Amino acid sequence: MQGDPIVLDPRKMRCRRLRRTITEAARLHESHTEWDSRRLGRSAYRKTFITLTYRNRGEWERRHISRFVRLMRQWFRRRDHACRFVWVAELQKRGALHYHLVVWVPRRLRLPRPDVCGWWPHGSSKIETARNPIGYMVKYATKTTPDALKRLPKGVRLHGNGGHDPLARVSLREKLLPGWVHDHRYQQMAEHHEAEQAEHEAWLRRRIEVQTPQPDGTIRIRYVDPEYSLANEAAYYERKADEEAAWLAYAAKYAAKGCPSFQRVAGGMVDLRTGELIETPWRVSYSHGVLTITKKPELIA
Repeated sequence: MQGDPIVLDPRKMRCRRLRRTITEAARLHESHTEWDSRRLGRSAYRKTFITLTYRNRGEWERRHISRFVRLMRQWFRRRDHACRFVWVAELQKRGALHYHLVVWVPRRLRLPRPDVCGWWPHGSSKIETARNPIGYMVKYATKTTPDALKRLPKGVRLHGNGGHDPLARVSLREKLLPGWVHDHRYQQMAEHHEAEQAEHEAWLRRRIEVQTPQPDGTIRIRYVDPEYSLANEAAYYERKADEEAAWLAYAAKYAAKGCPSFQRVAGGMVDLRTGELIETPWRVSYSHGVLTITKKPELIA
């Protein structure tokens, strides 16, 4: 038995990847900046919305946006602050490309006009306050359609983000993993939870007490499992806590260095923390310019 083939449109996949990446990156920046604001007891960042427009149609070059980002990073670095940003490219109706950015600027700093300070010498720029940065990014990301991709210059980058600490970079990578990897992880978590629950219930059964009245009016208490003792139970829970702490420390050690938890290999993904190979449920074929995926027969219910 074989599943029905699914034809993939590379342009649709690119647009979907754009929306997912931009949304998750903006959410990460929002959560980190909100945490800083709660810690300080006041708003710690000004969410700045920047539009970069070309003066004339056809002036685009690959190095333009990367040069702008590099200069902006240097400006933040000289002031000992992380440069948190998300950007997306959009094609105007007149055919010219322009860029939309959201930058999380600390309250005590004020970002200069890019076209005035020399960061963007290719046209004009506009700076506004972004009340809803995630909404702004999603709005412009959804404007990029598969048909619009046909009119974009060859080699253009559609989006970018930066300013995440190593833990956030790992978190962003994991959020953008394929759905079948997330399904496998959720299944593992469910199985682990069931095993932990069964082991816990077994311990509870061992500590069931039997109370027997004695002739002198006292109550004799004994356990159904004669090997049960409070000391054994305490040691059991202490061992479980040590195992969980060791696992969290191991995962945090890798994440703190910015090391990914998964690596793509032929046939699936490898969990670098356990060495487990997570096989993809799809078979991919490419013929005459058409990309097709088919569910593996052994995985079809």
